[in-house]
Amino acid sequence: MHSSGSRIVAESQQSMTIAVRERPRAERRDRTQGQDVNIAENSGFLAISAGVVGVVSYACTLLMANMLGTADYTQFAAAAMILGVVGVVANALVPLPLSHVVAVHPQGSDERQSGMAFSVFVSCLAGIAAAIITGSVMLALATPAMAAAVGLAALAIFIVNAPAGWLQGELRFMWYAVSTVGEVVLRLIFSLLVIVMAWGAGGAVLGFVVACLAPLVVPWSFYRDLRWRPRVLLEKWRWAETSDIASVLCVVSVLVGVDVVVVGFLDNGSAAAAGFQALATIAKGPVYVAAGTALVAFPLLRTPGVKVGEVLGASFASFGQLVVVAFAIIATAPPLMAGLIVPQKYHASLGLLPWLAASGLGYAVLMVLATILLAIRAYRRCQIGLALACLLVVGGLWIGWQLNAVTGMAVGSAVGAVMSGVVLAILARPVLVTADTGPGAGKFVVLAFALIAALAVAALLQPMVWLMLAAFSGLAVLAHQRGLLPHRNDFRISRRRRAHRRNTDGGRQLYRARHMGETGTRSRCA
Repeated sequence: MHSSGSRIVAESQQSMTIAVRERPRAERRDRTQGQDVNIAENSGFLAISAGVVGVVSYACTLLMANMLGTADYTQFAAAAMILGVVGVVANALVPLPLSHVVAVHPQGSDERQSGMAFSVFVSCLAGIAAAIITGSVMLALATPAMAAAVGLAALAIFIVNAPAGWLQGELRFMWYAVSTVGEVVLRLIFSLLVIVMAWGAGGAVLGFVVACLAPLVVPWSFYRDLRWRPRVLLEKWRWAETSDIASVLCVVSVLVGVDVVVVGFLDNGSAAAAGFQALATIAKGPVYVAAGTALVAFPLLRTPGVKVGEVLGASFASFGQLVVVAFAIIATAPPLMAGLIVPQKYHASLGLLPWLAASGLGYAVLMVLATILLAIRAYRRCQIGLALACLLVVGGLWIGWQLNAVTGMAVGSAVGAVMSGVVLAILARPVLVTADTGPGAGKFVVLAFALIAALAVAALLQPMVWLMLAAFSGLAVLAHQRGLLPHRNDFRISRRRRAHRRNTDGGRQLYRARHMGETGTRSRCA
């Protein structure tokens, strides 16, 4: 099975268009032992930072909802929704293609400089187009000053994605996480200033522009590799790879958020729809875990000389541990605890939380598998899987709405998302069998079901016991992945250690061969 999976990986990397085959060969980048990547540690840290970003962004929205007037907040909410779409497109278009170039070409090389020039040009051109489009849309809804602020914010969002891709390719995930958190913290601080100075909705939108200053703070080596090379825009293979990656990531992002948009459209203004939307945002916790794993796995899988099975095994192990704990905590949360986060007027919708948590789990699996298939260039399998996922998710939402309105949509969303993850896993099976999951996979499944059952029972009997168990499980899995527990994790990708093991095994085999040869000679002489 492993040989079959390796063959599929090799074939997927060879089945590319002529334009993509024109790209330069990847160069081997030697890393020192201190640069080895701990997948578990970085995935967990990125998942936590993504959660912090979500919480702070939610706090900014609540602040504006409470402090702005009704007319101003309506304009701000429309602008925030438009800029959210801009962010999805920008994140899909620039960072991952650039992270690949940075991962496979050393600093100062001609190809890295060309790749960075292409990413910056694409960011600027797409940013200008986004500024014109979003500004024109807002001009029909608000004042010219507000439209100008939205256009400027759209341009800034695109421009700062090039440094993000560079950090991912350099495997500087700690810096990347701090940068993303710093971005939303800057926006929160500026939002407070907007309230104090009474700058209204236009000032609130300028917070997005100010926040974009944080991602520009990167090591100077990023700016040293920037070159003026407009000719790179004529290279077809760059556009081919960028469009392949961007199209997949855009589809995944749309699938993750489609339930919130559809329920608001079908049942606009009702308390049930608003409760669904509030809980769905919380239930997307597993998606934050998936985003962290995807950010770490993609540049590693594109690195020359990497052992694909080892990276896949470490990625799945880290993702599995984090996503099971996140899902278990969200799905089993007792109403007493969940009610502390959700406004009281939405408490009637708390029964939807387990279904929405299941949908978050399905979307998380979908995101990780799609990113891994992208990383190994299995584009056809990824595209077929996402096409089927669109049918399953939209079909689940439509059938659920027809059967039981908002409650039915929650169930339909869960069924559609989980089935989508299963379908993509089946399509990716030839790739998944190459993963070196180690001997503890069966034990992990048993422990996962035990944790979910224990939290469910504790939620029914005593919410405080549930809280202690949830906190302990979350801290334990993070400590395990950071190697702080007695049984250290084995998720570190260390080429030096593998080389030492191969040398040791080779020495043992040589000694054994010599020993057998000497024994045979003695027996013949006798």
